[in-house]
Amino acid sequence: MRRPPPTVSRARRALMRLALALPAWPTGSRAADFGFRPPRDPDDAAAADLMRDLAERILPVYQDADTDSFLANVTALQIVSGAYRAAYDSSRSLRDRRQGKPFDGLVERAILDGIYANARMLEADGRLGFAEAYARSFHELVSPLDNAQAQAVMARLEIPPATYREPLRQAFDLWRAKGSLPEAEALALVRTWLSYQSRRSFGALLPELFAAQNGSRYVAEADVRIPVRGGVIHASVVRPGRMDGALSTLLRFTLDPAEDDARRSAARGYIGVTAYVRGRTPDGKGAVWPFIRDGEDAAAVIDWIARQAWSDGRVAMLGDGYSGYAAWAAARRRPAALKAIATIAPMAPGIDFPMAGQIFRNAMVRWAQEHADAEPLQAGIDADAGPDAVWQALDARWHRGNRPYWDVDRVLLGRRSRLIRAWLTHPSHDRYWQKFLPSAEQFARIDIPVLSFAGYYGADAGALYFHHEHLRNRPQADTTLLLGPYDATSIRRGTAPTLRGYTLDPVARVDLPELRYQWLDHILKGANKPSPLLDRINYQVMGADQWRHVPTLDAQERTPLRLYLDTNGRDDPHRLLPSPSEGGGSARLSVDLADRRDVGMPWPDALRVKEVPTRNGISFVSDPLPSDTEIAGSLRGVFDITPSRQDVDFHISLYEQTASGEYQLLFDPYDFRASYAGHRVRRRLLRAGERQLLAFTTERVTACRLAAGSRIVLVIGLNRRPDRQVNYGSGKDVNSETIADAKWPVRVRWHARSYVEIPTGEP
Repeated sequence: MRRPPPTVSRARRALMRLALALPAWPTGSRAADFGFRPPRDPDDAAAADLMRDLAERILPVYQDADTDSFLANVTALQIVSGAYRAAYDSSRSLRDRRQGKPFDGLVERAILDGIYANARMLEADGRLGFAEAYARSFHELVSPLDNAQAQAVMARLEIPPATYREPLRQAFDLWRAKGSLPEAEALALVRTWLSYQSRRSFGALLPELFAAQNGSRYVAEADVRIPVRGGVIHASVVRPGRMDGALSTLLRFTLDPAEDDARRSAARGYIGVTAYVRGRTPDGKGAVWPFIRDGEDAAAVIDWIARQAWSDGRVAMLGDGYSGYAAWAAARRRPAALKAIATIAPMAPGIDFPMAGQIFRNAMVRWAQEHADAEPLQAGIDADAGPDAVWQALDARWHRGNRPYWDVDRVLLGRRSRLIRAWLTHPSHDRYWQKFLPSAEQFARIDIPVLSFAGYYGADAGALYFHHEHLRNRPQADTTLLLGPYDATSIRRGTAPTLRGYTLDPVARVDLPELRYQWLDHILKGANKPSPLLDRINYQVMGADQWRHVPTLDAQERTPLRLYLDTNGRDDPHRLLPSPSEGGGSARLSVDLADRRDVGMPWPDALRVKEVPTRNGISFVSDPLPSDTEIAGSLRGVFDITPSRQDVDFHISLYEQTASGEYQLLFDPYDFRASYAGHRVRRRLLRAGERQLLAFTTERVTACRLAAGSRIVLVIGLNRRPDRQVNYGSGKDVNSETIADAKWPVRVRWHARSYVEIPTGEP
């Protein structure tokens, strides 16, 4: 007979028994703060005892009116304290309370903690070794779950310990200086410690446990070969083990085996198919030539899927980055079985890759080496360094040299790359790039539902391009765009509470991959439309903790906030003014593009900083805002300039300076080549030494509520970064320029008609 589940009161009584068994602490320990002297780092031998001591002191005084939150936090405190039996009871109480409710993060935590607490309890009782105990606990708690629930739990379990190590180290450094920490932060620290410490103990056990669990739930075919015209496409197919008839299929067409999410799609009640770009096999081997035949091949795979006995004839495509591009490449061919595409930060060749703002990025070489080539890096850099450090060292090597950008592959890879050479041959958005993207006529014929996710911090240009072109050519298009304070990594892996120093509003902490599945359930299964996707454009207003839902960001009723660049002041920062300066002066910037002394200085990527980075730049600051001001949209402007060269690469950043003096970056900095401003197809050189107007629009979007008393800070710089092409302004093909073309510093003067503007006001 099954024992009835313990009640919450039993869990609380167990907690009180534990509290009575713990040593008495001074009355001061019941205050809001807990004294804490962190270890040197998370791997310090003393860390476990110090964290156990902290958890033991929190337990007797911890309270929470929300019973579910109370049980979740108590479980973590009990585990770290070593009270494993009480922790298992608390986690079981929480699981019982959540029965019949949505399977959310609290339930996942209760299962993860229950598995670990029970394993440690069995180990402590001396009945089993930890490996066997954990395997038994895993089977007991995961096997009763349905496929989607089990997949969610396993996805949480396989988050590597390294994900938690850096936040732990940062927290230790912070609280070491303070000597104590408030209860809320103490609880968060205990939870992060538990996530890190537990994963180090069971991580090696997961592959075998997952294989057994998945083997009983799914039918998987590892290397299916799909014939296409002139070749074959390799794919993996995963079907639910119990199928009542044919199912719809979710297809990802990719060149990266790490994106294989066929099993996750099967867990959601679909057939999951991951197909690989022509030339690539599921083990990641085989060189590929990106963009060339993806649309044709993906359409052929869709037709093949529709003919299979397990298919109900309906296919939707998933895609992130390159696979997001592949979804659009297939959609423009309109295969009959394709019913929807759902992309996250899709790549748009010639728009945001391999150049952005028509400036080539060294990152294209790394991408080509890691994702297109099947050859190891042969550049002679320290093999023991991490990948990021290796490529940063290669960028520095490149920047110190006196080679034209035509040779960037030779310097970074140690060899010539036909692929990189082909890309460099087309610096404008000419027919080479245009042929990879839907034409105006093809955009007009894409009549299936489309979903795109993009972020304010580097995951937006491609998504914005596809969305705008689709609507421009098909005004009635069923297209939905979600925008928020995310970057390319967080938008694909699910959002964390913080991003590069910025604390997200609670409503922004959305599991975007999960939201995409909910939208697909709406399209393919008739489920309700997810609440965050109420209109064509759905964006999160930073600082307001709200979502907005509008048909367009360019509504005429939105008044732009226009600010003019002060040209009279001589000191930096200059002012941003509500009207043009009087007096005919100019703001001046001079940058020596041949100077390489700062090659080793890191370029900051934090979103919230105490000092605005103005290297190679000039800053402008507005007066304090008289009231709260909501902005939403893209920064655009007109520079009234006199340049000393025939071309220049500008760098634009926009910040909110808060009343406390901190600076919040409002969108990912935007770089653009002046000779291509406002158009990508044809280069139009500047008139050196002459005054002229240069209109521009940043291919970025932001939305933020700027608090009363805040200031707007604009930073304009000239590009001289080691990780991208440098434009010396000679008027020649930039790929052919070298440091010798620098000759003397580039100078730019801004005159009184220069301004920037951004839409304001709630929709």
